[in-house]
Amino acid sequence: MAKRKRSAVQEEQVASAMPPPSAAIPAMSRVVAAPAPVRRASSRRTQPPPADIDPNPESNPDIKDAQSALRASPDGERTETKPPSKAGKKKATTKPATVDTPKKSIEISESDSSLSEMSEIEQPATVASTPAKTANTKKQAPKKAAAQVEADPEADGDEDADPEELTAAMLRSPAVNSSFLPLPWKGRLGYACLNTYLRQATPPVFSSRTCRIASILEHRHPLKDPSQPEHATKNRPDKDQPADVARGQAYVEALGVANAKDIAKMLRWNDKYNIKFFRLSSEMFPFASHDVYGYKLAPFASEALAEAGRVAAELGHRLTTHPGQFTQLGSPRPEVITAAIRDLEYHCELLDLLKLPPQQDRDAVMILHMGGVFGDKAATIARFKENYVKLPQKIKDRIVLENDDVCYTVHDLLPVCEELNIPLCLDYHHNNILFDADKMREGTLDIMELYPRIKAGWDKKGITQKMHYSEPCPGAITGRQRRKHSPRVYSLPPCAQDIDLMIEAKDKEQAVFEVMRTLRLPGHEKINDMLPYVRLDENKPWKPPTKKKTPKKKRAAEDEEDLSEEPEPQPPPIVPEEEIAMGGPDNRVYWHVGFEEWLRPKKREVKPRDPEKAKTTAEKAAQRRAEKAAWQAAREASAEGDGTEGSIKAETASEGGDLPKVEIDKSKSVYSKNKDSKAKPARAPASKKKTTKTAVLTPSASDGDEVDDDVSMPDLTDGEDEPPKKVSRSAAPAISRRQSSRGTKRKVVNYEEADVD
Repeated sequence: MAKRKRSAVQEEQVASAMPPPSAAIPAMSRVVAAPAPVRRASSRRTQPPPADIDPNPESNPDIKDAQSALRASPDGERTETKPPSKAGKKKATTKPATVDTPKKSIEISESDSSLSEMSEIEQPATVASTPAKTANTKKQAPKKAAAQVEADPEADGDEDADPEELTAAMLRSPAVNSSFLPLPWKGRLGYACLNTYLRQATPPVFSSRTCRIASILEHRHPLKDPSQPEHATKNRPDKDQPADVARGQAYVEALGVANAKDIAKMLRWNDKYNIKFFRLSSEMFPFASHDVYGYKLAPFASEALAEAGRVAAELGHRLTTHPGQFTQLGSPRPEVITAAIRDLEYHCELLDLLKLPPQQDRDAVMILHMGGVFGDKAATIARFKENYVKLPQKIKDRIVLENDDVCYTVHDLLPVCEELNIPLCLDYHHNNILFDADKMREGTLDIMELYPRIKAGWDKKGITQKMHYSEPCPGAITGRQRRKHSPRVYSLPPCAQDIDLMIEAKDKEQAVFEVMRTLRLPGHEKINDMLPYVRLDENKPWKPPTKKKTPKKKRAAEDEEDLSEEPEPQPPPIVPEEEIAMGGPDNRVYWHVGFEEWLRPKKREVKPRDPEKAKTTAEKAAQRRAEKAAWQAAREASAEGDGTEGSIKAETASEGGDLPKVEIDKSKSVYSKNKDSKAKPARAPASKKKTTKTAVLTPSASDGDEVDDDVSMPDLTDGEDEPPKKVSRSAAPAISRRQSSRGTKRKVVNYEEADVD
């Protein structure tokens, strides 16, 4: 990988961030272990963000969807794909391969898959945990990043099961589930980050717009034409002009403001269909917790977030967040701890700026995982406790631990939560994959014994309890396959009737609709099936239908009958601003499994055309002229070579092959006699010696007509045994052609008697 030159701004940032050089620490590890600087304040006060920024990903290629918002859950750990060979080494071999990577690496890798576009200060973040491996970091980073993406459990595609893992999974004891259903349901159902219906609206409504770091650096330069809005190709930033850090910062802040403004629309949409629980996207403000490009949310985002909080308070909705798996307080690396604290501060500031009422503010928690094991689970838990007590109180008030499906079970976390006064969020899906087999069985029955202890942690801090629920994909057998969340859920876990339940599924709000319709939960009567490609809740460009041309006779007849004219077609009624993308008057917002294309028609796929059909009219005309010229040249050459015989050989080339040669004799008529008795007719086959008689047209005698014996008709036989009789040219019957009524040509022979000498 070629070494990229640092800009002056990056050199200054590196110099301020790096500690004094030490002979005992390698150069690369000094950059990795450097404490991250505190996030700088917003540059909104010095230079406002551009007002003409286009936040639509369909028209602006710089705007991308956050990967964590597209997955069913942002807590999907990325593990090694090779399964353990022995059951006793299962926990040691399934720990995350990059579980101790700092937060900034995931921000870069998820926003841009190409590590070559990162600056040198960002590249050390993707190295392995041991300093001895930093020598080959640049060569191994792209392969490692690709392996991480391939190991993503939420990625599309089937997982190939290892034979040993498959055999072990088949021997697994069956799950023991409870038959209890929390009906009638009185709690709040919710989904995470992205609304699929609103995402496909025009314009799209979503809160996970993000970009690449390269886009931030590029937008530090002014546009080529500052008086015009930015365009993907016609009006891009001019890199020849001097860069300004405040201008690039204003660009990324404008994305965050656009995300925050869409929260209110999403909350009103959820309330219309009885969804009162929503998880905010962690990437609502791109790179806000980054060590180099990070920033504070106040004051530029204060107004937009306060409006979202006001709507949530008015409707009684619950808002939470879920920092990613790279936010770990138990890592042995100091730089990871620093990045984790910086990320928690960002999430806490985001929730504080919502200005929620006291109870809703307490319920606005941050779900966190313990993280990796790092070779020693007890030591990792001890480091977590040590770092947790050092956190600010406002962060500790919002942290909630969740059991995962890789490293930490409910029995591992419950004692820690009781000791540190941290609520525990139970994830049923994770618990069915990773649990203490000597204490409970797989399923939802045995876990109910721990319900009182789990609920006590929430009541102690006055926070409304919440749980996570999801189901594995159909046909999943191995642990790796079962970790992937199903697109929909069709039941509820055995929980309290008034609990807040987060549905973690790929289809987001459609998964909530599915369980509501299946169990007839409150609000299911409001949801109707969607019509394919029909959305009556948007203001689309309208053109009146074209009138068909009426023939003059029919138009005259209509005038005589004095028919009343049909009313002119009218455009559809204008949808008010508050009703756009809200489902229309019939609330058609539900699409069946596998029919997500009903949200928007598929884009037309341009298939490769046939080369012959792809030719333009001018090319086809030129080809025909060339073929005609070649045919005429061959005709003239054939006529010159045959001499006095008068036969012309026309040969025309075509793409399919050469056409057969055709001999055309235009010197004599078929009704005239050959003067040379030895010459053979041109149409007679040369190889046949046997004479064949051909039918000759002869006039039929009518009543009162006499047949003149002196008039002889032309003989079309070979004529070798009997020479043909000579006949005057004037005696030959005249031939005329006329066009039949059916459009075909036929020969008409005039049999009038000719004057014979």
